[in-house]
Amino acid sequence: MSTKKEDLKKLSKTVRKNIIGLLELWSSIEKQLEYQKNVPIAQVSAELFCQWDDFYYPETDAHKLAFNKAEIEIIEIFSVKLNDIIKKTSNDLPYIDEFILTNEWGELNQLAKKTLENLNYPI
Repeated sequence: MSTKKEDLKKLSKTVRKNIIGLLELWSSIEKQLEYQKNVPIAQVSAELFCQWDDFYYPETDAHKLAFNKAEIEIIEIFSVKLNDIIKKTSNDLPYIDEFILTNEWGELNQLAKKTLENLNYPI
């Protein structure tokens, strides 16, 4: 039988994996286009934003355990920019093949790469 502490540790590993994985997805045009190809019913542009909302909860204990203070600050920069851009873009985002041509996508793509670099993850 697991304890609350063990459960929290497992959850924090999942949180870390999900956040890093989503940053990797944001950083790769190839992965985004492949995602659209493999899941044609998905609207990948919207999924990128929705998944961030699904995974990013910095106030939770699992998130605080998943990342150290410096990492939390690094990830927060990406999150702030992502939220600024979603406020500027319409709720009806273009499909990924069009979205990748926008300045907003370019900003987030480059910031995701920088975020991973600052987290010492290979790009």
